[in-house]
Amino acid sequence: MPWLLLLALSCARPVVAEEPPADAERRARIDEAKRKEAADRKAFEERVNEAIDRGAAWLQTKQRSTGGFPAFGDHLPANTYQPMDLGVNALVWLTLAKSGVAAESKTIDRLKGFCLADYAKMKGLKKVMTYTSATLLMALDATYAPAAKEEEKVVRDRYGTSVSKKKTPCKYPTGVQGLVEELVKFLKESQVKAVGGWRYPGNTMGAPEGVVDLSNTQYALLGLQAAARCGYEVPPEVWIRAAEYVLKEQEKDGLPSELFLENPAYEPGQTEVPRFQSAGKRKARGWTYLPGLKEASSGAMTTAGIACLGMAKDRLGSMGKLTPELGHRIDAALLDGLGWLGNAFTVTDNPVMPSGGAMWHYYYLYGVERVGSLTGVRFMAQHDWYREGAEHLLGAQEKDGGWKEAAASGKPADSTESAITQTCFALLFLKRATSPPPVPITPRELTGSPDAPPTDGRGPAGR
Repeated sequence: MPWLLLLALSCARPVVAEEPPADAERRARIDEAKRKEAADRKAFEERVNEAIDRGAAWLQTKQRSTGGFPAFGDHLPANTYQPMDLGVNALVWLTLAKSGVAAESKTIDRLKGFCLADYAKMKGLKKVMTYTSATLLMALDATYAPAAKEEEKVVRDRYGTSVSKKKTPCKYPTGVQGLVEELVKFLKESQVKAVGGWRYPGNTMGAPEGVVDLSNTQYALLGLQAAARCGYEVPPEVWIRAAEYVLKEQEKDGLPSELFLENPAYEPGQTEVPRFQSAGKRKARGWTYLPGLKEASSGAMTTAGIACLGMAKDRLGSMGKLTPELGHRIDAALLDGLGWLGNAFTVTDNPVMPSGGAMWHYYYLYGVERVGSLTGVRFMAQHDWYREGAEHLLGAQEKDGGWKEAAASGKPADSTESAITQTCFALLFLKRATSPPPVPITPRELTGSPDAPPTDGRGPAGR
């Protein structure tokens, strides 16, 4: 009967083509690889968080009855002082605040009291310095300034066109506002306007003579950037002069290098698609500490150069003062600097090109963190810089939670690379302490496509 045929047809199940065995096997392999990757990442983040907690706890055990910490001046004769001791203590303050120690804790409260009293002393002696002022600003920012949250979409091209935007209110306590203004004014006025950089005023601290240096310039800009997050902005000319100085001091030529992006078609567990694809050829051009010195470029100073240009691009863009011409020059320098880091990348030394290692290994690692956070770059060449750096630091952490002084490693070291400073730099790296800018400063070449947002390379960043 026809109706029986119709009933049979209506009850029949649709025919579904079976997945080819090879495709099913590939999918199962990818799913398993993703599962293992997720489990590995979770375990890694737990190890990082534990290391941060142990490191911060170790630091707190070193606090003295005065509220301060061991510093450079401990071995000086009686009634003498070391102006940079304030910088060491401000660095500890910054580290503890970034590591999650509460602003109202006894540790921070006593350390704050020590730092402010030491600042008043240095001010009276006219020994306030770029590094100490900048690090104080960073510590105050880490303690009191909330993370800025965009309340509406920021529409701004990467060369400076800005529109109004709302952020969460950011206001320092009444007793802190005056100090922030004073420190910002000092940094603004101590810029060597004819050159564009900063130096230790009146004291070279044993370093080679020079009008300005890249390390102090970096810290001055870090301090000004921290203050700007809470509305304490300096005129755009300060940032323009700094950018021009850093651009001028980059090496004029370099070895060939290649930049890489993670292939969007790549999936873990498969080999048909390569993980990385080329983002173009560059010249690896780095930076040195002082202009004009016949010394090799280093990882620490190349990260400083990239960070300075990244901050200048961010601040000028936020003020609508970044011209397309300057923006393009900064991007070209950023790409060449990243090419240098890709060529020389290591986490076991502060690399020097053409070859070798230099002092301030952990300072370099903290510089790598700044570069990654400011640019949003996850890979340097084909290196997952955060994972590799964190694994190195996790392996070097002492049983008591700290990191030993640099000289104990048998590598090039400075007497100021104490267990205190080493531990601070290690924790700042692990914590991903540098606040990324609200509008990415990543050059287009590293975003994957002209309109695509950059890869977020911030890593676990602790809790």
